[in-house]
Amino acid sequence: MNFGMFTDFHVRKGMSQPEAFDESFAQVTEAENMGIDSVWLAEHHFSPDRSVLASPMVLCSAIAARTSRIRIGMAVQVLPLTNPLRVAEEAATVDQISKGRFEFGIGRSGLTKYYQGYNVPYSESRQRFFEALEVIMTAWNNPQFSYHGEFYAYNEVTVVPKPYQEPYPPTRVAVASEDTFSLVGNMGHPIFISANTPIPQLRERLLLYRQARQKSGHEGPGEVSMRVPIYVSEDAKKAESEPESSAMHAIRYGAEELSKTAASSEGAERLRKMASVPYEEILQNRVIFGTPAAVTDRLQEFQETLGITGVVLEVNYGGQIPNGQVVNSVKLLADKVMPNFK
Repeated sequence: MNFGMFTDFHVRKGMSQPEAFDESFAQVTEAENMGIDSVWLAEHHFSPDRSVLASPMVLCSAIAARTSRIRIGMAVQVLPLTNPLRVAEEAATVDQISKGRFEFGIGRSGLTKYYQGYNVPYSESRQRFFEALEVIMTAWNNPQFSYHGEFYAYNEVTVVPKPYQEPYPPTRVAVASEDTFSLVGNMGHPIFISANTPIPQLRERLLLYRQARQKSGHEGPGEVSMRVPIYVSEDAKKAESEPESSAMHAIRYGAEELSKTAASSEGAERLRKMASVPYEEILQNRVIFGTPAAVTDRLQEFQETLGITGVVLEVNYGGQIPNGQVVNSVKLLADKVMPNFK
């Protein structure tokens, strides 16, 4: 199983923006030194109290220059907000700089605030996403191409550089709705799933994804990475108490801020309802907080039940856990959990 560390380049209360960059870069360096397989970057806009991670491609490049082994991915680049030709150039550049350590994670995001800020109608996000993906794949697979779609048009253009990896970096799509599982399965791309979705529902949708892959002639069941918050401590009580305030901060932020710009009324209602869920229920259903043995058991359960091939672990869920505790949790993960899956 691939073990990835998810980072938001969080801004903790009282932290300056330069400090936020420094702390997150240091955590990535620690992760590489500890043997974590990959690091994954989010994309956030217009959220000064949450994150400084507005330009994930730039930060991927900076991480590539600071590291030598760890794979560097996006979870995710919000494709409809950008010109896909520019994305194709920049992603290929990062892949070259990293000597093929780049993972191209893409999605639409469920927050309309980003689209409003960029003056892109969210109602067009789905069509823009798939058209942008088609442009990028065409650009990487052809020495020169022309394209004329609903939103993008190009005449006899050549993307330089081409990716280091042939034919292109692993391209992983974040999926949530039922029909998207089948659509992406038909295309053959690996996927991200979220632990926020109930296990029975995930199992049904993953079956649709795998059936679509098989029907379209793609070999194997496909790679599936699950994003889930995690915290590890040798002491079971500390494993639950130390990240509690940060986790509840994340849930309150979702209810008070993110729900205002959620793409659907159902999503907004789900975020608001989460704020009233007891912490004990959060521990059971939404996160993996525990001792190395308990965390190992939960991950094995996900692996056996869903057939996941990787995890994208939110090691600082809510962004308010002190740096020393985050680093200690990642060390325990690397030393006492990961070996059980290698």
